[in-house]
Amino acid sequence: MTRNPSASRSQITGEKMVRVLYCDIDGTIRKGKDELGYFVNTADQVQVFDGVKDLLWRYRVRGWRIVGISNQGGIALGHLTREDCARAMMETQKQTGNAFDKLAWCMHHPSVDLLEMAVCWCRKPKPGLVIETALAMQEQFDEIYPPHLGLFVGDREEDELCAFNAGLLFMDALAWRDGVHAREIGLM
Repeated sequence: MTRNPSASRSQITGEKMVRVLYCDIDGTIRKGKDELGYFVNTADQVQVFDGVKDLLWRYRVRGWRIVGISNQGGIALGHLTREDCARAMMETQKQTGNAFDKLAWCMHHPSVDLLEMAVCWCRKPKPGLVIETALAMQEQFDEIYPPHLGLFVGDREEDELCAFNAGLLFMDALAWRDGVHAREIGLM
């Protein structure tokens, strides 16, 4: 069999390429410390920004996968439990109408003394959670998620650096939430 050097991997293997919207959670999807004055530590503190649910669903109906990526260092610092974090993430999922295909968070923080809670590959700006979720979805949905087709939305420098480290385009959360880009990329 002769291969076409210009053929993409999906043409060769028959895999379906799908776009992914990677979203920071606090300050992007739901109100965080900057808006509330405190970190979200419980499900009853979750407040999804107005318009975000509809915006996420514009991506969904166009065939995008949606992933939430979040640093939740409060777990390592003892400010919340893993269970409280999971409940807050599930409340975020509920308030967005179950828009997310995956939600993933890093529970590590570099300032704790316990080495296994201070050093990791998943805390943004490292790309570990982006890679982990893409591999999990590939297994689940039998698709591939080329970085050049993805978009990372966030409100902090660590989000932009994570996008860069993962080879993804980046958009600031404020600009994303205003929805103007939705026309430009065919979501409206």
